[in-house]
Amino acid sequence: MYPKFQTADELSQKVIGAAMEVHRHKWPSLLESIYEKCMLRELEFQRIPARNQRPVQVDYKGYVFVDRLNLDLIVDDCLIVEIKAVSKLLPNCSAT
Repeated sequence: MYPKFQTADELSQKVIGAAMEVHRHKWPSLLESIYEKCMLRELEFQRIPARNQRPVQVDYKGYVFVDRLNLDLIVDDCLIVEIKAVSKLLPNCSAT
């Protein structure tokens, strides 16, 4: 199991709460980049460490390289957040 799984699981509840807070204060149909900045600010208010658009080190069978995966947010170096700004999720966007 991933060593920070428990931390990521606990953080996910806080991040969902932060996203709901941003949603309450911003209107729908903004660009994802705007929601991303608002989420960073909200996580900062809640003292939850997060970064955006960071390069990620990838290791494939000993071949190590750094690439920009364009992660919307990475929270406490263990939880990846993908921000979506759509009026309705399509079936292929669902996590279930």
